[in-house]
Amino acid sequence: MHKKMLVFICLFFLVFSTSVHAEKDVEQKDWQHLNKTADKILQLVKEEKYSEAKQVMDFFSKQFLAIRYDDQNLSMTHLRLITTSYEKAMGAVTSAGASHEERVLAVSEFRLVIDALVSEHHPLWKNTETQVMNYFAKMREAVSSGDNNAFQHHFNGFLQRYAVIRPAIMIDLLPHQFQRIDSHVKFVERYRATIINDEDKSKHLKLMEEDFANLYKGFEEDQADPSLWWVILSIGGTILMSLSYVGYRKYKGEKSKVKMKQK
Repeated sequence: MHKKMLVFICLFFLVFSTSVHAEKDVEQKDWQHLNKTADKILQLVKEEKYSEAKQVMDFFSKQFLAIRYDDQNLSMTHLRLITTSYEKAMGAVTSAGASHEERVLAVSEFRLVIDALVSEHHPLWKNTETQVMNYFAKMREAVSSGDNNAFQHHFNGFLQRYAVIRPAIMIDLLPHQFQRIDSHVKFVERYRATIINDEDKSKHLKLMEEDFANLYKGFEEDQADPSLWWVILSIGGTILMSLSYVGYRKYKGEKSKVKMKQK
């Protein structure tokens, strides 16, 4: 009886595990299709084929709604970022007054958001490293020469590029990592008018540059991988339960011996 029950339990978990993996594979393919669709939209916008880009964006919306995204372990923040970037991109594509550059930037932001949700190893936003770090080099040079106009010009260029990658890095980074990066930007933006003449504030610009360099290299994790902790806890829990059961059986055996002696 016990053997049959054990076989049944093993078969149940085998079938359940197989079905879960199969479902995850399907979901992954769905997101890969969305990623390719987002890339197609960006390419059409770059080619100034705005009408076609709008049609593909409508198709993307249908694709996205067809996915059971409530099962994708997406947080409300992620869903909000997808929706906001999509609406921003659609507005830029369909706006009669938007310049070509504005359209490309808006759709690029949307493209990077979708890619950040799909890519695990090298998301596309990391390809902006050269552009972003070049802005830091130019801002440093402007601070050294005391050229405030040059600093403001290069900082505006940096802010424009940062706005494009900001939603994507919000998805990829841990909350405290993103807050660190974003706080740097807000600080420099707040004191941009006096940073040239304030040595302490200009030092903060250097710290900001160092953290952005670490951002592109990949922040070193200051804590163990959550999946590793899950494995440790699972194995530790199993061992603890086994030891507890053995201890309990031993205790019951000793207690029975004592009763037999008393009798």
